[in-house]
Amino acid sequence: MKKMRIPLLVALGVALVGVLFGSFFDLQISQAIANPKNGFALFISAIMPTIGFATVAAMGGGFITLFIKGKYHIGLKVLFGVLAAACFGVSIFYPGGEYFGINGFHGAAPEWVGYLIVIIPEATAAFGGYHLFKDCKNENIWIVLCAVIVMLLLALLATIPTIKDNMHRPRYRALIAYEGISFHNWWEPFKEYNAVKDLYPHDNFKSFPSGHTAETSIVLIGAVFLPLIDEKYEKQQLTLFIAGCCFVLLVALARIMAAAHYLSDVSWGATVLIGWLTITNEIIAHVKPLHLAE
Repeated sequence: MKKMRIPLLVALGVALVGVLFGSFFDLQISQAIANPKNGFALFISAIMPTIGFATVAAMGGGFITLFIKGKYHIGLKVLFGVLAAACFGVSIFYPGGEYFGINGFHGAAPEWVGYLIVIIPEATAAFGGYHLFKDCKNENIWIVLCAVIVMLLLALLATIPTIKDNMHRPRYRALIAYEGISFHNWWEPFKEYNAVKDLYPHDNFKSFPSGHTAETSIVLIGAVFLPLIDEKYEKQQLTLFIAGCCFVLLVALARIMAAAHYLSDVSWGATVLIGWLTITNEIIAHVKPLHLAE
């Protein structure tokens, strides 16, 4: 929405400054602070995707409210039910594997335990979303939610995986663990990938861009679009946005400290999500029927 243009552009600018600094100092920063056994960094890396996807779970709760209480055609209600289930499933599937997977406390417990851990917080977020949308008077809010889903698909399933699978940038933890892997800048494709991909775990070649940072940036979506649910949230909008940015900065720092990403990686992860969010916000800002005032 129009009031969020400047905050979004500032956040996008900060992310791009990170890209610029990382282009010159990626290796030096990681050499100074990165340690793949840093417990604090691994803890933050494990929990932040849960926080980010809580926004998706809350959207699922919103679709449940629209399904139960909304006065919509039965066809739309079926769609709402499907999207509610999809939102909740996604909010469990993606963050659940981070706790005891390769990017978390790997080997400390079976990976499936992580999925049990995220059920309670994501179910709580879904329940909160149900109550958040209960008194919503914006009959077209479902269009906004669908637009956000499309945006997330473009950012998290199209943009970031495509870049990762084409650049194959080695993580810093791979550089310090194996002699046969060298440092590459974010704009340099790892051309030796086919020769070494069977020698080392494949996750070591997914440094650029950072998926964790992009996933945590999902929290910014709630701050941007909350007033479309109820105008009373306009007063807290900027505060929530700044708090969300602090979460993003925290996970970005943790991913560098855990030797999983460089500064440019986390900066590009934030840039991708915030960039798509800026575009989506601008489109919704110009569609008057999506606003409560209309």
